[in-house]
Amino acid sequence: MKALLVGMLVLLLSVAAALFALPDPGYVLIGYGKVSVETSLVVFLVVLLLAYLALRTLAGVWRVPVRLRHWSGQRQLQKLSQRYDAAVVELVSGKLERAERQLGRLVDDARAPLAACLSAAHAASRLGADDRRDRYLDVALKRFPAAAAAICLVRAELQLARAQFDQAQTTLEHLNTLMPPNRDLLRLQMQLCVGQQDWNRLRELLPELRRSEVLDHDRWQRLAVQVYRENIGELTAARDIDTLKNGWSQLPPPVRQDRALLALYIEQLVQLGEHSQAETLLREQLTDTWDEQFVYLYGELEAGDGMAQQNTAEAWLSQHDKDAVLLLSLGKISLRNQLWGKARSYLEASIGAKPTPEAYRLLGDLLEQLEDPDAAADCYRKGLALPAQLRETPTLAVADEALLPAVETDRSEMVVMQH
Repeated sequence: MKALLVGMLVLLLSVAAALFALPDPGYVLIGYGKVSVETSLVVFLVVLLLAYLALRTLAGVWRVPVRLRHWSGQRQLQKLSQRYDAAVVELVSGKLERAERQLGRLVDDARAPLAACLSAAHAASRLGADDRRDRYLDVALKRFPAAAAAICLVRAELQLARAQFDQAQTTLEHLNTLMPPNRDLLRLQMQLCVGQQDWNRLRELLPELRRSEVLDHDRWQRLAVQVYRENIGELTAARDIDTLKNGWSQLPPPVRQDRALLALYIEQLVQLGEHSQAETLLREQLTDTWDEQFVYLYGELEAGDGMAQQNTAEAWLSQHDKDAVLLLSLGKISLRNQLWGKARSYLEASIGAKPTPEAYRLLGDLLEQLEDPDAAADCYRKGLALPAQLRETPTLAVADEALLPAVETDRSEMVVMQH
């Protein structure tokens, strides 16, 4: 279409020139030494045009080899791109071995893009072939030295995915020399600390993790709880109540407000014999929000005034009369106060609301003390026969997923080549 328009335009211009030159064709004289050439202006212009076209044609012919080489190179790059796309399809489809073979052949081609090397490393890592993974990354580093930081990031990610924490630590130390601190680097350092269970180092990273928003608020809170949970465990190991209290007071306020961590702290107070402060904290929490963890811990207390503790717990029955955990705690308190009748009633009511091995065991122990061995044996047998889902008691543990916040990430596992 374009050629047709150009041809029509040339034709129109030729007709216009002919009509213009018809009355007076003009005159041109060219002389050089004893040689002279004379002709009309129209003929001279036609000769110039033909000479120009001839030169353009010759120039085009001269550039044919260059164009052929360029076309051939583009064709080969297109085929390379198609092979890479096919390998990515295999990788996404889960055909890891075939994908790695295809990507490995691409890596051997010096024209292969960086993405092909990184994708081959991903495939090899998922197959557990760490030696081939490292070879692909070494090839990428040799061919693309300007991308050394990005390649090291991928290397560290793959090493962490394979739980190769010592290697990942070495890679991250080298990465620190290649790039300034950023979210990706901080995220990988966090994953390394979690994998190594280096709670002290992770505690140092918490403020940076919060400022950089590597994790959202909820995931940061869960991670912080896990970190300081380990810290409280270390404080408790010292068997020093003052050390525990001082350590708790130094925790960040948002962390101290976490109910799971507070429950753990109260449990440690109980284990170290600080029942008075534990009772004060539990009453405050239960006045604010009803929580089975705290109700269960209240039953573990050995308060100085056992009857006052009993009256407090019984007052809660007005609003929580069918709470199995409260009834269990009242059963324990009644046992400590030697109120055998109340203890039996509360334990039986707790079993009626939600049977647990602990309630059956305590009731069995009470029945043995009341010289009813047959009923006691029946309680023990029923407790052992409970389904697994009914054997759980309120747990104080923080969910393990806090250890692996997804860590997650802005980086896709799959590296896609930019065309």
